[in-house]
Amino acid sequence: MLSIIPLLSLLVVLLVVGLLIFVLLLDTGRRGRDLATAGKSIGLEYRPYAALSHEIRDAHFVLLECGQFRHFRHLLEGRHPNGRYINTFDYSLITPGGTSTQTLLLVECKLAAAERFEIEKDTWLRQDTFCESLQDPLYPLRPEQKPMLLRRWHISSDQPQNFWQRLTPELSDWFLAHPNLHIEWSAGILLICRPHHLLEADQIDEAIKHADDLCQLLAGKGKA
Repeated sequence: MLSIIPLLSLLVVLLVVGLLIFVLLLDTGRRGRDLATAGKSIGLEYRPYAALSHEIRDAHFVLLECGQFRHFRHLLEGRHPNGRYINTFDYSLITPGGTSTQTLLLVECKLAAAERFEIEKDTWLRQDTFCESLQDPLYPLRPEQKPMLLRRWHISSDQPQNFWQRLTPELSDWFLAHPNLHIEWSAGILLICRPHHLLEADQIDEAIKHADDLCQLLAGKGKA
């Protein structure tokens, strides 16, 4: 009788693990189907798994360098009706607080004579000596280089002496209206995400429209 108990315990554990895997796969399949449907309506192609392109890797985004992962899930890619090329996908990384998964939105955003930058209200990434981004670092803006309403924000650039001039009142208002976002720009690509948050399929198009507004403000064209 005693010899049966360990076997029953093992069976129970296997059953629980199997159920958890089944629920995870079921949920993943549902998200994939929803994203594929939403993407098709705006001209974006869906792939369940993909790797970072050389173009994105060469941009040296702080978020991607700190994460170190080169593969991700639920990619939507293509040219949006607004004319911009779009990449959006679910990306996981390990932070000091544990594992974090969020939807990254990368938008084609060509700017003349632009500086690489990173901006967020509350910092959540910590670079260390193992972060590749330190090979091409960003430097914090001094308080006097920031607009008054953004003095407590974390703003860095590879050329802080030039980037502060780009922080117009209209651009500052956009950032203040979106305080929960992590935002970077590099090599003609704008990266936006809300840390620890996945975009639902029906939120993708609206997020792209907000990113387009930001691109226009960065280019000095004002909101469309």
